Amino acid sequence: MSRQATLNSPAFSAGKIGPALLALALLAAPIVQAQDAVRPSMAGESAAEARRQSIEQIPYNLQLGPMKLRFSATLGFEYNDNINLSEDASAFLLGPNGPVLVTTEQLSDFIIRPQINMNALWPITQLNTLRLDLGIGYSFYMDHSSYNTNGILLNPGSQLAFDIFVGDFRINIHDRFSLEQDPVAEIGLSNVADYGRFQNTAGVSVLWDLNAAVVTFGYDHYNYISTTDTFDYLDRNADILNASIAYTPTATMSIGLEGSFVNTYYDQNVLNDSQAFLVGAFIESQLTGNLKVRFALGYQEIDFDNNGVINDNNDVNDYYANLLLSHRVNSQLTHSLSLGHENQLGVNSNYITLNYIRHTANWNILYHTLLSTELFYEDAEESGVNSLIIIGPGIPLFNPFGAEHIHRYGGALTLGYQLTPHVTLGFRYQYIQKDSDLPLRDYTQNRVSVDGTYSF
Repeated sequence: MSRQATLNSPAFSAGKIGPALLALALLAAPIVQAQDAVRPSMAGESAAEARRQSIEQIPYNLQLGPMKLRFSATLGFEYNDNINLSEDASAFLLGPNGPVLVTTEQLSDFIIRPQINMNALWPITQLNTLRLDLGIGYSFYMDHSSYNTNGILLNPGSQLAFDIFVGDFRINIHDRFSLEQDPVAEIGLSNVADYGRFQNTAGVSVLWDLNAAVVTFGYDHYNYISTTDTFDYLDRNADILNASIAYTPTATMSIGLEGSFVNTYYDQNVLNDSQAFLVGAFIESQLTGNLKVRFALGYQEIDFDNNGVINDNNDVNDYYANLLLSHRVNSQLTHSLSLGHENQLGVNSNYITLNYIRHTANWNILYHTLLSTELFYEDAEESGVNSLIIIGPGIPLFNPFGAEHIHRYGGALTLGYQLTPHVTLGFRYQYIQKDSDLPLRDYTQNRVSVDGTYSF
């Protein structure tokens, strides 16, 4: 839930946010409607027909009437030398009855990960299509079976979506869901092996193509449900409004405004409820046939209600910025570089301020083999003075050392080999190191995995 801001500041009130977003979406409508067409419509029948033709070219292995389905199964094996993101160390932390000596230990394990994937397409009409993408998996820990998956895992890409084309409008009704366990995605965590959480985002988005400009607006309802007692204080709901307008002065450039409002409320009074507001501008340009850039800059505000027991009264009044460069060097190398500054809701405090730089590359240098590399660096700082500390299963403790400042960096190398038309083999190595200014919060992690996928 990054890039969020507030409603309750002197400059903004709840009664003004809805009209402000609507005005952002409709501001240029009367002007751009009268302009000559500069490109094919993104929402008309030609766009729907192009999408239908691209769908028909996707290789599916089962057809039930008008419905097309594609199934695949993956079996993966992984060695992880630090499943709980810990270090071998001891320190005194503040417990309910005073200082407590806490000892952490790094745990390693072999993990087996079976998974089944399904992709389904149902053309309801010639223009409107229902899609279902589902990935279901499980994790078996050989030495620490208590960390086995509770139920199943659902890939982050799992979704149910329905596209409707009506005149100059493209309407997308969606429900995107995931059930994950890996704690690495959350920079604020250490000493955690099972960060089980179910996330669901359901809503509708509308694209309105006005030829010289494209207006988008939408609403989503977000649910977060922890599958472990340790993190049930993170259970929450959020209502999300967003809008943008992009003007296309040339066929290779878009300039626009974007905005969003997010109201987040927790089930428990541990962390603070919040209202978030974001407004900014962006530019996207195809500088050359092989080089594309997108840059966004704006204002971000998050106001917290201070209704939780956590001792954190900090609000966000900050800028956000992100830059993305995508470059196709030649037929052997394509890569992208992204960097940015933003504020995210925290797991131990109100929020985390994050600065990041990430680089990914795809190397087409080996026959029938996809080689990709990833590098990243993150600098983050928590907002709280007495933030929460999670030390394994149990009641969270408060640390007496102040807000955490984090440096985290690493990389990965991935290989995919097409063995037969139906079988793909994969290999991946990943390294992550976290350096914290608080005790018991550093860790390094090495992961090596191999897998095989069979497409039916």
